[in-house]
Amino acid sequence: MKKPAPQKNTKAKEERSPVIAVVGHIDHGKSTLLDFIRKSNVVEGEAGGITQHMSAYEVSHKKEDGTDKKITFLDTPGHEAFSAMRRRGASIADIAILIVSAEEGVKPQTVESIKALKDSEVPFVVAINKIDRPNANPEKIKQELAEAEVYVEGYGGDVPFALISAKTGEGIPDLLDLLILMADLQEFTHNPKESASGIVLESIISKQSGIMVTLIIKNGTLRTGDFIGIEGLCAKVKKIENFLGQTVKEAQSSSPVRIYGFSDAIEAGLPFVTLNNKKEASAYEKTFNFKKEIDQLTHTNDDSKLEVPLVIKSDSRGTLEAVLYEINKLKDDRVIFKIVSTGIGNITDNDIKSIIGSDGPLVIGFHIKAEKSAKDLADRHEASIATFDIIYKLTEWLEEKMTERRPQVTEEKIVGEIKVLKVFSQTKDKQVLGGRVNSGLIKLKATVKILRRDTLIGQGKVITLQTQKIAVDEVSEGDEFGSIIESKNTIAEGDKLEIVETIITS
Repeated sequence: MKKPAPQKNTKAKEERSPVIAVVGHIDHGKSTLLDFIRKSNVVEGEAGGITQHMSAYEVSHKKEDGTDKKITFLDTPGHEAFSAMRRRGASIADIAILIVSAEEGVKPQTVESIKALKDSEVPFVVAINKIDRPNANPEKIKQELAEAEVYVEGYGGDVPFALISAKTGEGIPDLLDLLILMADLQEFTHNPKESASGIVLESIISKQSGIMVTLIIKNGTLRTGDFIGIEGLCAKVKKIENFLGQTVKEAQSSSPVRIYGFSDAIEAGLPFVTLNNKKEASAYEKTFNFKKEIDQLTHTNDDSKLEVPLVIKSDSRGTLEAVLYEINKLKDDRVIFKIVSTGIGNITDNDIKSIIGSDGPLVIGFHIKAEKSAKDLADRHEASIATFDIIYKLTEWLEEKMTERRPQVTEEKIVGEIKVLKVFSQTKDKQVLGGRVNSGLIKLKATVKILRRDTLIGQGKVITLQTQKIAVDEVSEGDEFGSIIESKNTIAEGDKLEIVETIITS
């Protein structure tokens, strides 16, 4: 029989290890720094050399007094599309490292990371990386940081900094000492006797294991068998894994853990709580009206534009969010993507069925595959499927599709003006008349607009065209002509005809 979850005991505060986020511009060395710290290699396994998932790692660093201190690191992707994941990393962290290349200096994602740090009010240290490079210029970087309103120690401010080389390891022990000093000054504590609470870091679907949810515990202790509540969804924790993938029975604050038990993917960044029993979990669920949606990242309907139906699938909530962010940036004055559905996991028959009957639908997948039956169904219903592992390749493909679907715009141009001199005869829809070209020219098969006292009364088409009783293709300015005009509107002597050409623009 499972023991009931521990009750709160606010007096049982203990020191906990800090949670550190590493943020900054792409290629400035975040993953290399973490790789050096944890002595494992994630860099080579990343698609296109870009970290595309937020991850968490726990390391141990020996303090000056000889004792070991645990530190949890969050790795946040640097690509622009993953800005929401960086903001989430900053909000979860106790302390952040803003990493800046000593060669390249402050870049767009550096500025974005600074804003995220300031918005979340997380204390941070600046790591000026790549000091081993021949073009390294730390003093120039300090100046650029000051221009971005980050004033480091000795440069007009109190933001700590460290000069490091993530490649050689130079300065990294000093950086860790600095982080531990900042953590000691902050006095981070938790109550291990309380039920666990914290933040969802990531949610991934695995064909072998189902839904895997990564959590950062910020307080209390999580145990196998506990009920977890996240935004109205509840599940019993069937298994807990630490960051090494080892199965553990319980985990405490600051620990990154992966849990199993949910039947639906969970949106990253949501808080979680631990509930005492199934009855309490059921009551918790009833207090929420949970609805899966991603609201501010999807396009709204726009009747003035061509809507291209789009289904988006990804391997996790975090990467789905990043894909939506990129799609939201694709702007066109004639085309808009109508997002029919989003989801986690491989592209299935149901995804294709959701867009059957629509005109020219697209289905994209990021870090996932399309099942064969889904491909066959898509072929039968003329739906295009494409899967990607690099985000900019995905957006390039969508830009191409947007250009292909872009409706042509037609523009009318007046190329001639005619005065009707005489109407000889009229039948049901055809009228024989004589006229003079006052300006421009009149062409065979041209469209004409009929104006009476400068008011448009209708339009017609030039069926025949003669000058001096000889059939011609066009008549120029100043010449008289005879013509048969096809029109449902009666043309009278003295009317003005405007000769119109339709120009197609891209």
